[in-house]
Amino acid sequence: MNVTTLEGVVEHGQIRLKGNARLPENTEVFVIVPDLGMRQGARVYSPRLARPEQADDFRMEVSQDRSDAGV
Repeated sequence: MNVTTLEGVVEHGQIRLKGNARLPENTEVFVIVPDLGMRQGARVYSPRLARPEQADDFRMEVSQDRSDAGV
């Protein structure tokens, strides 16, 4: 089996070959996608309690301290 490598991009769900590359109708092709994991941005997860029974220790309290309101 002879193999030719062509580059392309996906646009609107279809593969568009770069340059003026054209393939005959019904040509069998194999699509190899580079690892996309490196292109994704960092993912930050929400923190979780190791012991959920301690949730009350972290309950937020709202206070009305206006001593620095002039700053």
